[in-house]
Amino acid sequence: MYSILPAFVSALFLGFGVYVLLTEGVSRLSVPFALMCATTFVWQGTWAFLFQTADTELADILVKFGYLFILFLPTTYYHFNIEVSARRGERPFLLASYGLSVVLAMLLIVSDEVVAGYGTFFFGKYPHAGLLHPVHVAQTVLLALRSGWLLFVARGQTQAHDRRRLLDLCLLSLAIYGVAASDYAVNYGVAFYPVGAVFIAVSLGILAVTIVRYGLMRPYLIAATVAHEVATPLAAIGMHAEEIGNVLPELMRGYQLAVQHQLCVDGLYPGQSERLSSLATSIRRQVDSTSTVVEMSLASFTLDRLDRRSFEAYPIRSCVNAALERFPFRAGERELVRVQPIDPQRCFSGSDSLVVFVLFNLLKNALYAIHAGGGGRVEIDTASEGGYCVLRFTDTGPGISAEVLPRIFEPFYSTKSHGKGSGMGLAFCRRVADALGGAIDCESVPDVATTFTLYLPEPGSAADRALHDGPGKPRRWTAGQDYAG
Repeated sequence: MYSILPAFVSALFLGFGVYVLLTEGVSRLSVPFALMCATTFVWQGTWAFLFQTADTELADILVKFGYLFILFLPTTYYHFNIEVSARRGERPFLLASYGLSVVLAMLLIVSDEVVAGYGTFFFGKYPHAGLLHPVHVAQTVLLALRSGWLLFVARGQTQAHDRRRLLDLCLLSLAIYGVAASDYAVNYGVAFYPVGAVFIAVSLGILAVTIVRYGLMRPYLIAATVAHEVATPLAAIGMHAEEIGNVLPELMRGYQLAVQHQLCVDGLYPGQSERLSSLATSIRRQVDSTSTVVEMSLASFTLDRLDRRSFEAYPIRSCVNAALERFPFRAGERELVRVQPIDPQRCFSGSDSLVVFVLFNLLKNALYAIHAGGGGRVEIDTASEGGYCVLRFTDTGPGISAEVLPRIFEPFYSTKSHGKGSGMGLAFCRRVADALGGAIDCESVPDVATTFTLYLPEPGSAADRALHDGPGKPRRWTAGQDYAG
């Protein structure tokens, strides 16, 4: 009778693993989850036989065989949480944990130091703890605490509602999983039916539903697919535009000669021939602009998975120049942007492409404000303050009212008319600043000026070292605070 529960749980976990693999395919998340399901499937299936066997020799074999998989379960759970929280810097600890599990597994097979036989209880036989069993218990506790910390930090670093909900469910699953540790008491002789498998079943069931419902990997796959499908025709359009740009002058010259010699009637309206000469350049700029938007959209999906320990030093001047070169200015707009001299040695630690995307957004917003206000200018300036590379982006447009200012970084909040903006540009800028260990603030005086200030850690600064040394949550500041860290 007592073997019915482990047999049922074993079959349940087989279903969980197959369900997720068939639904999500093979990914960095589905694989560790499938490993959790596989270890629990074998372990519980073994216990179903152990609880009802009367053969002592078979019981000895079943005890060690089943516990062989239990030794790896906490590490596979930790592995899954590393992928959910996107903490790739945890890989050395993960490998060390797998290594410890292998060592304990070897000792389990060749000695009684991990599991010393079994005890007989009212429900059947159950493993008895050996001298080294507390090492496995301590490993389980540490991995559970570390997983909880990683999920908690990841939750604090994201503003996306769905991702926060996803991480909340993972934390709930981890809490329920932790209750299953009560079964260890039976290993030390406390006589009660081990119900930990029920809590593990509920825990991994929540994760299975979470993976499928929230599509943990799907946003990245969709983004990558869309980026590929859009980037390919964009590249083709860009090449066609260059080809048109190369041959159009000669075609126009032949057309003008034909009109002069009355071989054909001039069907172009006044000024059209002059505009045609710049057509290829305009197409090329629009293609570059759209490509930037595609890249930025893809980057927004991967911000939570940045490996900060791989950050490098980049000159801020090169990022400003790249943003100005890629931006699709309309006629006369480039002259409205003034860049103060920037020290070529002034660098920040992070990702140059992400900073270019931020500047791209700020430039777009500033020019929109200028046009909406009927005139103005944009000024870009940089400085070095308290270990941060500081970039100030000022426009003399109509400004932002005091009621609106506190909400400008909220996702989907926009004061622009429908079709002019989605309200995600400034939210993206804040996410980038947070991900790079910096901050972005805005100060505005209506009808005078608006200044966005971007703070990025300088190489070797305290903020930069903090990013490389640990997974702590980046600080978020407001204007007027001390940026010295």
